[in-house]
Amino acid sequence: MIDRVERSETLVTRLPLSKLSFRWQITLLGTLVFVLFLSVLFAAFATLRYTKSAVLSGEKKQLIAITQNLAREYDDKAEFSRQNNELPPLNNPAAASSREVLALLSRVVLQNVEGVKGGFYATAGDTLLEDSPSNEQGLPADSGYEDSPADQRAVILEVAKRAVDTHQRSERVLARSSNIVLIEAVPIRDGYSVVGSAWTTKRLSALPGANRFRAYLIAVGLGIAALASVLLTLLVIHNLQGGVRKIESGLRGLELNLASQIDSNSDPEEIQRIALAINRLGIALKGNIEREKQIEGQLRHAERLASLGRLVAGVAHEVRNPLATIRLRVQMCRRDTDNPHVKESCAVALEEIERLNGMVNRLLNFARPVRLHCEPADLRSLIEERMETFREWAQRRGVTFSKELPQNRLALQVDKDRMAQVFDNVIQNAIEAMSEGGGTLSVTLASQPSVLNNGNGVCVEFRDTGKGMNSSVIRQVFDPFFTTKPSGTGLGLSICHELVQAHGGEIQLDSAEGRGTSVRITIPAARA
Repeated sequence: MIDRVERSETLVTRLPLSKLSFRWQITLLGTLVFVLFLSVLFAAFATLRYTKSAVLSGEKKQLIAITQNLAREYDDKAEFSRQNNELPPLNNPAAASSREVLALLSRVVLQNVEGVKGGFYATAGDTLLEDSPSNEQGLPADSGYEDSPADQRAVILEVAKRAVDTHQRSERVLARSSNIVLIEAVPIRDGYSVVGSAWTTKRLSALPGANRFRAYLIAVGLGIAALASVLLTLLVIHNLQGGVRKIESGLRGLELNLASQIDSNSDPEEIQRIALAINRLGIALKGNIEREKQIEGQLRHAERLASLGRLVAGVAHEVRNPLATIRLRVQMCRRDTDNPHVKESCAVALEEIERLNGMVNRLLNFARPVRLHCEPADLRSLIEERMETFREWAQRRGVTFSKELPQNRLALQVDKDRMAQVFDNVIQNAIEAMSEGGGTLSVTLASQPSVLNNGNGVCVEFRDTGKGMNSSVIRQVFDPFFTTKPSGTGLGLSICHELVQAHGGEIQLDSAEGRGTSVRITIPAARA
């Protein structure tokens, strides 16, 4: 049973209509319902129209119009005769010319009207005239009338006279077992007097009021339209429910994995827009969470630096004074003795004291807040200068330099000495990472738009071919006192991180074991 349901749902989703937007589906449904409504109205109208009385009324109206047209044609002919000082035909019906004119008028008006016969009645001579070549009574032999020609002529004459007497249109309906005969008469005036009438007659052999086949067709058409409306309604509801279920499933997946995506290529346009919005929301939430984690890490790093700075400042002050005393005593000892061995030992001690004093100074600089003295500086020239400083040392270690710098000056407001300190530390670390087997240090400098969402700026990238670092080392590389070197202090990259941030920039490190390391420094121009 479940398999049949799944197959039916799959079949429905493959229908072309299921890919239409709900707007179009509802529009199509509304159109179909409107067509169904019109069909019902049409069926009701057709049912009324094709009843016996409705058909009879329609035939009467048509016959009246033909009779009035016949009367108008005579009026035109009579006016023409009066203009030529001739007697109108109905005023002299006994004349052969008058009969010919009236017969011609009847033929002209009735020749294109199927099943209608007609003529004129003249009060002069009480004469009934028509265009009929069949018999002397004036009605065709194949008319199918059940009455005798004399009876039929009498009825027509009665209707024609009544129109003259009443000065109004007159009619008569003769119902027979096999047919119905309609007779219409319209008075013809000559000034204020009525000189005759125009009459027409039509036999109706069968009325279409009880046409069952047409009724069956109308009923079938309405049934098909109603069934189509129901099926389309079910399809719209199914598509809507399927889209809601897919959105619910996508939201549940989003709770577990913000990178999950909702596939909605085969769904209606509205479901696709909702799914795309949810996908964008997941990507945005993931990015926000990553940025929050990054900011949280930076805050923890800043807190550690602040704590270490206070600790280091206290230790450095406590060490610096005794160290100065020791240096003074060693210098006095070297000055007062003549023993060369003692002088040599004093010299070694003074070198170590100077090394310790330099470390104390670095610790004090690390503990102090960074104060920048920014001025316009050409970063291109600054990078070339720092690379030239390390070139000889790099060549001794088998390291070559490769640089990709712009041809023009790239001026930026920076603290030149502090940026030189950052570049020196990064170049030195890169050379030391390639000291075992040599390698290449590539330096790239380029302007970059929308740096850190703060306008234009520059991007400096140092890429070496050294042994690289694993992920655990990368996570701690900017922490104070963390180092992988036997003789390192662990303050170099931490100080670089602080100096770049003081410029409003960012320093990023990308590395993998056996692939080398890339250090990317971005500095916005707006902060300078």
